[in-house]
Amino acid sequence: MGRLALDLAGTPCLLDFDGFHRPLSVFAGNITLSLSPWTYRRHMEALRFTTHTAGTDLRLDTRRLAAAVLAGTELPDALARSLEPVALWWAAGGDDALPTPPEEGEWLDLGVAGRARLRPWSERQRFAALSAALSGDGDDTWFDPVTYLDGMVRASLQVLDGPQPLDHVDSRGTALLLHATVALNLAGDREDPLLDGGPAAREWAARTLRLCQALGWTPARVWATPAAEIDRLLRLLDLLQPSPRSSRAPRLADHPDATVIRIEDDPPRAAP
Repeated sequence: MGRLALDLAGTPCLLDFDGFHRPLSVFAGNITLSLSPWTYRRHMEALRFTTHTAGTDLRLDTRRLAAAVLAGTELPDALARSLEPVALWWAAGGDDALPTPPEEGEWLDLGVAGRARLRPWSERQRFAALSAALSGDGDDTWFDPVTYLDGMVRASLQVLDGPQPLDHVDSRGTALLLHATVALNLAGDREDPLLDGGPAAREWAARTLRLCQALGWTPARVWATPAAEIDRLLRLLDLLQPSPRSSRAPRLADHPDATVIRIEDDPPRAAP
């Protein structure tokens, strides 16, 4: 914290920075302005008109977002354009890397905004957020991703232990909260081998769903159970409800370490 000197496209700029929860004083050329803290509520409101869908992607109009941060300053166009990086930095809560989110149930440090404890949202909560984010009907249905994201945050925020309510959390706390909430609630396809497909994934899916159906467990609980205990449970289930594989005599090819070699005849060759 303190004073930061910048050169923005030839315009000397000095920032008097004392944390994202306090106003930011900006001295650019012969102009002085003050940016008020960029809160969670202001960020969500700005995202509603600065984001748009492009196919299956969501795009952010950074120029419009910067203009929202600088709104009310009445700067000349050229100076406002040169201050866009400062505005985006202010809205993003700085450019420091976001830390790895904590494990479920542990406290998330939000800096001066306090700390938060998150929990995964339920399917019912997700459906409620989706219903609130959809408008129109049929081909005219429109999806509001910001309403959906806000619903996810509010459903997942179990405890906010800080001096301000959620709407007044500063931009750094907002960035930390959004990052952790999305990581908690979205399945990571690249990290989950169950979603990769293939014989091993199909076998794992069948075992997982069989245990969930029999025991009323969630997949997460099945996967967190020691492997030896899972094997015992599956053997107990086989005593009462033999699986299709266990109902027939075992074959050598069923052994997990077996290597199966298939030999097929060459197709007949055409007569010369």
